[in-house]
Amino acid sequence: MRRRWVIIALAVLAVVVGITSNLADARLLPYGPVAATGAMGEDVSAFPYTVHVNHAQAAASIVEAGRFEPPPPTTTDGVWVVVNLSYATEDEVRIPGSSALVLRAEDGRQFPVSNRSPARPWLAGADIWVRGDLAFEVAPDTLDGLMLVFDPELKIYGPMPMQYAQIPLDLDPDDVVEVLDLTETETLPVGKR
Repeated sequence: MRRRWVIIALAVLAVVVGITSNLADARLLPYGPVAATGAMGEDVSAFPYTVHVNHAQAAASIVEAGRFEPPPPTTTDGVWVVVNLSYATEDEVRIPGSSALVLRAEDGRQFPVSNRSPARPWLAGADIWVRGDLAFEVAPDTLDGLMLVFDPELKIYGPMPMQYAQIPLDLDPDDVVEVLDLTETETLPVGKR
């Protein structure tokens, strides 16, 4: 009789230990994205990309880079923010998704790359750095405190935290130029960003 109670107690103990370890795993494992914060002029990792923001400028209108006659300026009801950046991948040739690059305001509003801008995310390869401009249409009251967020949006199954980059932009709300010319993308030599 005593042996049965020992077996029952051990079975109950095994169930309690199993439930406790599952609860601890569910609460303590790092699920979800993890931010890597950098600064303009630094390489910041957002696996499988590394991004480098050179500078940012606010403008009332932008002009597409053209090989022939430039088109008329594109205006906005808000303000254009043009971010000059370069990025490369760590593993294979990829292009970021359409919503991978956004500007986030201090109040949480997000502004994706504008559909009215000819500048779009471009193809990059393993250690092949490509630089160009991306244009965002933002509300004028958000210029102070904007942050570029680069989230590659990789969907990997399992408890693996994915990294995204966030880089504060140093924009002066009083320094809005009238017209800004966009630059074409260019593949950079080794060591350049």
